[in-house]
Amino acid sequence: MKISHKNNRSHFFRALREGFYFYSSLLAVFFFFSFTIPLLFSFIPTLAASSTGELEEIKHDEGIVIGTGIIVGENISEARNSAINSGFLKGVENYLIGKLGLKSVADNLQMLDEEILSRAKDGIQDYQIVSEFQTGRYVKVLMKVRVNRALLDKSLESLGFLESDNPKADVLFMVSEKQSDFPPAYWWHEPFSQISLTQTELSLIRLFEDKGFRVINKSFYAPGEDYDDSMLRMHLSNEDAVKWGKIFSADMVITGGANLYGDSWASIFLKALRVNDGLVLAQGYREAALADNHEDERTAVGLAIDSWARDMISYVLNGIEPAKGSINTIEIVLEGLTDYRGFIDFKQFLSTNFPEIRFLLEKRLKKESITLSLNLSTNSNTLAKKIQNLPDKPFSCEIDDLNEQGFTLTIK
Repeated sequence: MKISHKNNRSHFFRALREGFYFYSSLLAVFFFFSFTIPLLFSFIPTLAASSTGELEEIKHDEGIVIGTGIIVGENISEARNSAINSGFLKGVENYLIGKLGLKSVADNLQMLDEEILSRAKDGIQDYQIVSEFQTGRYVKVLMKVRVNRALLDKSLESLGFLESDNPKADVLFMVSEKQSDFPPAYWWHEPFSQISLTQTELSLIRLFEDKGFRVINKSFYAPGEDYDDSMLRMHLSNEDAVKWGKIFSADMVITGGANLYGDSWASIFLKALRVNDGLVLAQGYREAALADNHEDERTAVGLAIDSWARDMISYVLNGIEPAKGSINTIEIVLEGLTDYRGFIDFKQFLSTNFPEIRFLLEKRLKKESITLSLNLSTNSNTLAKKIQNLPDKPFSCEIDDLNEQGFTLTIK
């Protein structure tokens, strides 16, 4: 049989082409799994962190946010700017919630919106766009933003939300810590011993000192103080915790426990007690897990404590005020204002000229009036006289309906 060399060459080149396509496909698959899949998985820890709230708050003043801008009239550039501004707003919102607590932000949303959120861009110190994409309808950007903490805190102080210069109260921590394969650690079972601070206590100290509290050093325990055997138990009753608080002259006691499962997961239950009357100000359970590529210096138990604080700290701050001396709560019904700016100026007037006012909050907003709730170290009659007699007031006013619960102030 005669063999055609032409056919052989044809088969050879066809096989060569098929082999080239085959190995090209293998190389494409190889590069896909070598580069694309690791890139995708690099985002998974970040996404996992969002389930514990850490996507939005990596640090106190820094976080990852997603902004969205709607495309109008094919103007991509404007939509992108809108998406960036949306990210700025989310960054500032997250900071306010972390600083004040969700309840305080919700109760004062209108004021915060007009004075801070409406100018969110001014509260941003730095930002970096991590990723972005667009469709026919919108532009989305993934951003790392850092807020201007000093500027925002100054604004919050001017609005009466922060009193950073003076400690709000003395707080004592009585929170046990249980790590895997170790017995639980809690200092009060041997009150005379010098026991090192636990991870849980270090995280609590950082949080409460940042909020303006003075943390009591348990090493100052006086050996002559009396205590009951029940006060040495790990799980304290409210009554026994309050007894410890009185021994240390604390205004508030934080009780509870923390469970640490390795380095990456922790759960906590914390309860805040007011010492002078034993009232439970706040309590709750939280847990948190660290992502695989976690770079924040905080621990898992620190993240869980921060999560607890975001929801509970506003109740603690509001509830602890009466513990510091003789504090009265009154209401001022403010009438005669023409706009909300005038209300802000009036609040600033009160905060600047009357140091006896410890806390001031907008309570009710009506068309004709605004009702303020004040915590102060005097009474309504004294405050009303001081307002009337203060020279060089930026306004004239009349005070009516004066009683122990407050008064009506009409600006002329």
